[in-house]
Amino acid sequence: MKKIAIVFLLALPFAVAAQKEIKPSVSKAEKALKEGKFDEAKAIIDVTTASQEFMVDKKGNSSKNAAKAWFLKGLIYAGIDTTKVDKFKALEAEPFKVAKEAFEKSKELEKDATPSYFSDANGLPVFNSQYNSQLANAYLNKALDSYSNKKDYKGAFAQMERVLYFVPTDTAMLMNAGVYFAPSAEEYDKSVTYLKAYHSKGGKNIDSYRQLISVLVKQKKSEDALIATREAIQKNPSETDLAQTEISLLYELNRLPEAKANLESKIAAGKGDRGMYYNLGVICLKLNDEAAAEKAFKDAIALDKEDFDSYAQLADMKYKKVRKLREERNEISGTKDADLKKRADLFQAIKAQLLETLPYWEKCEQLKPSEENVLYGLLAVYGDLIGYDETYEAKEKKLKAKMRGLKLEVD
Repeated sequence: MKKIAIVFLLALPFAVAAQKEIKPSVSKAEKALKEGKFDEAKAIIDVTTASQEFMVDKKGNSSKNAAKAWFLKGLIYAGIDTTKVDKFKALEAEPFKVAKEAFEKSKELEKDATPSYFSDANGLPVFNSQYNSQLANAYLNKALDSYSNKKDYKGAFAQMERVLYFVPTDTAMLMNAGVYFAPSAEEYDKSVTYLKAYHSKGGKNIDSYRQLISVLVKQKKSEDALIATREAIQKNPSETDLAQTEISLLYELNRLPEAKANLESKIAAGKGDRGMYYNLGVICLKLNDEAAAEKAFKDAIALDKEDFDSYAQLADMKYKKVRKLREERNEISGTKDADLKKRADLFQAIKAQLLETLPYWEKCEQLKPSEENVLYGLLAVYGDLIGYDETYEAKEKKLKAKMRGLKLEVD
């Protein structure tokens, strides 16, 4: 046993000495890469780029092949990063980081002055841009796999950013990154950056604008969202829903007179629809112009007889007037004839207002028979009208029975 061990130990130095020394060589590293031997290619290129003698000339400047060597190192490590062969994947923990550093060093040396470092089997030049496209496609496949199959949105976005490293001006990739990958990964700032880059290069896709607006609203950047909306309208005039978005943003920014003028201009141009009239009504209410608001809601109903929202606004508006009249009546505490007459007049005015609001509440119940707020509102109106006309007791009783059936609290 001892003898065998001694023989083994004596043989070991010879085995080590017999290993072939790796020397700097761009051509051999390139050959290994083309043959798919990433381990061999990596070993050679690492020695090459680490060699002072190979990378620096006698004057202390970068050698003529230095930029080419760095570019090749980038290709090799990017290949390791995108390969499906496990034994090659294990060669480097962060291959893209190494690849990117290598590509950057190559650019730093030549400022992209050399369009092609390598040739194909026929001796024809393979442009660096072709390698960039190939690598972008490889990373895109990884991004799509992470996004669609693994549902790993953070990982998918990381791969998409690698795609854009190689093809930073590709409008399709900029749009995909901004519309899908970045928002899914909750990378909202980067989504905005990529979408703006896409638009700056002439991109007009409507989904890109909708996503940009959505992200900016999510970030509470309403002013920026308004700018994006108006740009979208200019480039996509047929997308009528953007007009609604513009109005909503003006409302959010409390630029109500501008929002009102905007709507009135569109309506005057014959572009008015139910939504525009409804929004005009809401804005007029906010501006305390109740007469204009009522007209706008009625115009909306004229276009859509089932417009629940407009009926609900009118019902609420008119019932608020009931409350206001009641408060005014309750404030009269005097016993003079004038005071008593005023109270009597207001009592009748309240009745008239209740009768005016009633059909809107009943229409709301017809359109949404289980809507809780509507049922309680209608119940209040019936209760008030009983003080004028006892026949409303039957309606109140029927409504209460319905509400109990819906598990709503009533006395």
